[in-house]
Amino acid sequence: MLSSLTRALTALVPVVLAATLLAPAAHATLPRGDTVDSDPAPSWGWERVFADDFSGLAGAWPEQWHVMPGFNASVQDGAGLLSVGQLSQVRTNQSWALPVGTQVRMTARLLMPDTGTNYAAFWAQQPDGIDPRELDVIESYGPLKTTGAQLGSHLCYDENLGTTRTACEDAGLPAELWSVGHHFPAGAKPWETYWIYSAKFTVGADSVQFAAADGAGNPAYALDLHPDLRRVPNGALPFHLRLSNKDVLPEHAVAGGTRQPMFVDWVAMDVKYP
Repeated sequence: MLSSLTRALTALVPVVLAATLLAPAAHATLPRGDTVDSDPAPSWGWERVFADDFSGLAGAWPEQWHVMPGFNASVQDGAGLLSVGQLSQVRTNQSWALPVGTQVRMTARLLMPDTGTNYAAFWAQQPDGIDPRELDVIESYGPLKTTGAQLGSHLCYDENLGTTRTACEDAGLPAELWSVGHHFPAGAKPWETYWIYSAKFTVGADSVQFAAADGAGNPAYALDLHPDLRRVPNGALPFHLRLSNKDVLPEHAVAGGTRQPMFVDWVAMDVKYP
């Protein structure tokens, strides 16, 4: 049952349209003899390959996910939400190694923490320390921080290079991150209501379209970014979806806020094959 996910599709339409407008127009290939009188709808040709609306019993483990080593588990609350608490990180059991040219859209509806001692995220990553190719759909530091929220990509695992905070930078593999807090509409409060966040990329390409819709379904931002080509999944290795809630370094912690967990209403992934 994906009732919450279905209801949210109306709110997602502006995000999908905004992201679509950023990309060049394309016509889907039709079998010989078929014709179209106009461009297809934005949803034409997309196939849903993953969806979870977390409709399990309170305290139940989400069956389509597993906990990452060294992190806490995330549990369902019995009301259609997944609670991703302090030091939690889970990833999908399913992974995807898709043909070059496949379009991928990752989407989630969630409520970020309002605290300043942790940061929560929805992201994709190849499970390989040599070639991780991480894309952050959204990464929130909360309303108490200047950055607020950001998106972007990482190219290495810090733990593979030692424990120093600048390990990735020292290895010539810095993160590429963009703040999006300044794009939020006036009065928008993504830490007080559920927002829909999405990222769309093409396997083997270097363009990623990030978008979000606020709690009323209004587009909050739509950005077409071009990270380092090595940061986008290229089909050589599978990637998973991840949800996490980690502590910030002690020197960056800010007291305040009342809600440390990230609550996730649903997660979905759609693909359009070349």
